Parts: sequence; structure tokens; C-alpha cells
Amino acid sequence: MTIDEKLLLIEQVLDVERDTLTEDTMLDTVPQWDSLNILNLQIELTAIRPDVSFDALHECLIVGEICAMF
Repeated sequence: MTIDEKLLLIEQVLDVERDTLTEDTMLDTVPQWDSLNILNLQIELTAIRPDVSFDALHECLIVGEICAMF
């Protein structure tokens, strides 16, 4: 999966406009980054990497850290 595909997946789950996020985007600046969307992202990512945990996602500070997980 390319970085663009990963960013698109994250944007879709967070329901933000396409091409809004970069690997350097700070998650605390994204209003949609909340516990419900972290859980939604975990559900999506388990299809790719079953061992992704809610806690690991919650600890991420930038989008690039999420991309590195899958």
C-alpha cells in the first residue's frame, strides 16, 4: 500500500477532505481525531494488520505514525 493510499484511508475514516492530511499532520489539530474515530480506524486497519490496538493508535501524535503501522 502506498503512502497516498494510506493517507486516503485515514482521511476517509476521519471524514476529512481528500488531500487534507500529510504524514506530518499533527493529530491534535484534526477535530475529527477522537476516541470514536480512533476505534473506527482500528476496525479498518485490522483488515490489513490484525494486531493494531486502540492504545497504539491513541498514542500517535502525527499521521505518519499511523501510516507506519500498516
